[in-house]
Amino acid sequence: MGMSTNRIKQLRIEKGLTLGQLAEKVGLSESHLSRVEAGARGVKLSKLGALAKVLGVPMIELMPQDSFEHASDLAPYVPPKGSAVEKALASSSQRMFRVLSGVLSELEINENDLIIADCSKGAIAQVVNGSLVVAEAINTRTGEKTLLLRQFIAPNLLITNSEGQNSISIHMLRAKVSILGLVIR
Repeated sequence: MGMSTNRIKQLRIEKGLTLGQLAEKVGLSESHLSRVEAGARGVKLSKLGALAKVLGVPMIELMPQDSFEHASDLAPYVPPKGSAVEKALASSSQRMFRVLSGVLSELEINENDLIIADCSKGAIAQVVNGSLVVAEAINTRTGEKTLLLRQFIAPNLLITNSEGQNSISIHMLRAKVSILGLVIR
């Protein structure tokens, strides 16, 4: 399994462990762990769990998030020309989106629903633990931008909350993701 190699080395050094000490604690040879840290080798999921435990972090922190690909959860919604909704949105920082997936179905936001997000700096500054947000993820390999609908979990996680299709949590400091707006429904 590919891993966030610099993060493993950084955490090992922060914990004051030598390469040999960490390798022994997780059941890898020192040479194997050296190649893992250099990005030349991967490890089995069980060893990734052992690394995370010894380093005192969730396993997600050791996974490379900058290359994750996400399907869009949202599409911008353009109200009919001349409608009251179009006029109201034209003079505000609010934007409408059509939900394309069920990633927040447990929170009663379902596929094909329309949502409104306040995209002002003031609204974004008011995002708190549990807030529903519109975020933009940028694939570092392709530069492609994807709109995501997520629940914010302080201090830096974006999660889904669905019966049937939960995605891996996104750590905002490790992935190229930014919050675009606060969902006001």
